[in-house]
Amino acid sequence: MDHHNHSFDSDIPILRVHPIENDFIIHWDKKLGTGVNGPVRPCEERETGQKFALKCVLDSPRSRQEVEIHCKVNGHPNIVSLHCVYHNTFRLNGDATPRSRLLLVLELMEGGELFDCISRAECFTEETAAQYMKQAVKAVHCLHERNIAHRDLKPENFLLTDDSEAAVLKLSDFGFAKVDDGSLMTPHFTPYYVAPQVLEAQMHMRAVKDGLAESPYTYDKSCDMWSLGVVLYIMLCGYPPFYSENPNVAFTKHMRHKILSGEFEFPEDDWDSISNEAKDIIRRLLYVDPMERMTIQELAAHPWLNRTTSEHSHTPLHSPLVLADKSKWADIKHAHAVENTQLRLPDTPVMLQPVAIADNPIIRKRRHRQKTQGESSQQAPTKKAAQVEVHSKVSSGGF
Repeated sequence: MDHHNHSFDSDIPILRVHPIENDFIIHWDKKLGTGVNGPVRPCEERETGQKFALKCVLDSPRSRQEVEIHCKVNGHPNIVSLHCVYHNTFRLNGDATPRSRLLLVLELMEGGELFDCISRAECFTEETAAQYMKQAVKAVHCLHERNIAHRDLKPENFLLTDDSEAAVLKLSDFGFAKVDDGSLMTPHFTPYYVAPQVLEAQMHMRAVKDGLAESPYTYDKSCDMWSLGVVLYIMLCGYPPFYSENPNVAFTKHMRHKILSGEFEFPEDDWDSISNEAKDIIRRLLYVDPMERMTIQELAAHPWLNRTTSEHSHTPLHSPLVLADKSKWADIKHAHAVENTQLRLPDTPVMLQPVAIADNPIIRKRRHRQKTQGESSQQAPTKKAAQVEVHSKVSSGGF
C-alpha cells in the first residue's frame, strides 16, 4: 500500500459561534441524505460561492466525539473533508424551543454513493472493483493506524467526488467511530454488514441486563474488516453473503446464526467467472475469529489489490444490473433499521436484491420455502410489495 505524507488536525477545531448563515447560504428545505446523527443539506459559502454539505447535529458528547475523530483523520485523500464547524443555538421545525447544535460543513461529494455509481456502470469488472476497494482500504488504514474503529462501514458511507472515471472514493460519517482503547462494547451495526463480535456484544449486553452475566464483552476494530468483506462480496455479485430467508422478517435468528458461524456461499452461477484471489480476500475477511481475520495491512498487501490492469479479469460482472434494479423485496427496505433503532435515525439504505433478476440464491430459497409451506395466500401481497419502487438515497455524505 502506498503511503502519503499528510498533515492531520489532532484536536477539535475552534468552534465558530457566530451565526452560520452569516457565512453560508443553507438550503434547509433540501436533503442530500440522512446518517446516524442527522440529515445533510446543501449549502454555499457566501464569499466564494463554493458548494458544501451541511450536517446538523444536536450538541452532545457523542457529537463532539464525532467531530474530534473526524479531525484526527481530516486531510486524507480518501476521507471526506471537514471544512469547519459551528456551534449555534436555534430552532428547527418541530423544536418547541431553540436547541444547541453543532453544524459540520463538509466536502460535497457530487458523485454520490459507491453502489449507485456501480449501478450506472456500462461495464464493471474485477479491475474496477479492485480500484474502488484499494481506495476504501486506504481510508480504513488511516483510521486503524490511529487505533480508530469506524464501526459503520457500508456502501452508503463510501462516496465519490464526481461522476467521472477519475472520481476519488472517500469514506464518510464518523457518527459511530470511536478510539479502540479496549472498551468497545456498544453494539452499533447495520444487519448486512455486522461482524460476529458485535452480535456477541449485543447478546452479552442483554445478558448483563437480565442479570445473567457481569463482566463486559468487548470487541475491536477488526469489526471493520468483516464489513469490508461484505462490501466487496456485494460489489462483485450484487447481493449480500448473509440475508434473511423470511420476506416478513428483516433480521432472523437463522441470519444471525449464519453470521455468528461464518456460513456463506459462492453460488456457482454468479461466482464462476470471479477470480480465486478475490474469493480468497472475502474468505479471509469473513473469518469468525477476529484473531484469524485479515488485518488492514494484510489486505493492503494482497496480490488482488496490487495486480496490473493486464493481470485482472475483464469479464463484465452482473452486479451493476442487480444493483440498478429498483424493484425490491419489501422486507429488505427495513433491514438497516431493525436492530438498535434507538441508536440511529431512520435511514433508507441502498437496496440490494431485485425481483426481476430472480435467479440468485436469496430468491430461489425464498420461493422454495413459500412453495413447500403452501403459502399461496402470501404470494399476491409479496408480489405487490415487490413492485413498489424503493429509491436509494442520493447522498453527499451518507451521513
